[in-house]
Amino acid sequence: MKDECPAYSRTAAIYDELVGEGLFEAWKENFQRLQAAFRLPLEVCADVACGTGMAARFLAECGARVYAVDISRQMLEEAERRTRGLKVELLRQDLRQLALPERVDLLTCNADSLNYLLEEGELLLALARFRENMRPGGYAVFDVNTPYQLMGQEDGATWEMRLGDMRMYWRSRYDLGSGIATLEMRHVEEGPDGELCYREVHREKGYGKEDVESALREAGFSNAWCWDAAGLAPVSDKTRR
Repeated sequence: MKDECPAYSRTAAIYDELVGEGLFEAWKENFQRLQAAFRLPLEVCADVACGTGMAARFLAECGARVYAVDISRQMLEEAERRTRGLKVELLRQDLRQLALPERVDLLTCNADSLNYLLEEGELLLALARFRENMRPGGYAVFDVNTPYQLMGQEDGATWEMRLGDMRMYWRSRYDLGSGIATLEMRHVEEGPDGELCYREVHREKGYGKEDVESALREAGFSNAWCWDAAGLAPVSDKTRR
């Protein structure tokens, strides 16, 4: 088995088929409802941890100039292909050190990207950078997995799947002490020269409503609204995202 690869490196090219398309459609439905309710500004936007560029493309097609930011070079390559010809500028940055060329009206960060911040204070650090890069009166829209969602991975079960010529073996586990969920993705790809094996490990920390609201206040945001991503219902102790 090949040594561990960085998260979202080898899987960038198949991310949309794995989970990206479903996550984007759910995000778009919620975003459009929030846009209608709050009249979210769409002049200059940033999509942070943009992944393969689905949300960045959507915002650009709504008429925005968009900064699409990600730390993964491979994800940015996918985003470049998807947003080619649109008003999208790609930036390779760590969201904890976000430094946009200009302040934006709207900043989005989707699909549990903030859950990859594992250390104490990192969520606050990221949100403070978000606030610093936003215009007065701007909006930040983001989602996170909750501890309840990640606790569902504590059984350590292995899931076996197949995508084309690739066999996939995913094993998840949850550490109650640290609150960190670990997903090990082992992929075996069949090719003309034999099998290519690689492994990506993804680690996430769950954040609850109180964690998010506290960090937002400390980061300088003046208002915060939290909903269950499942239909924008009120947050409960069973909310997953």
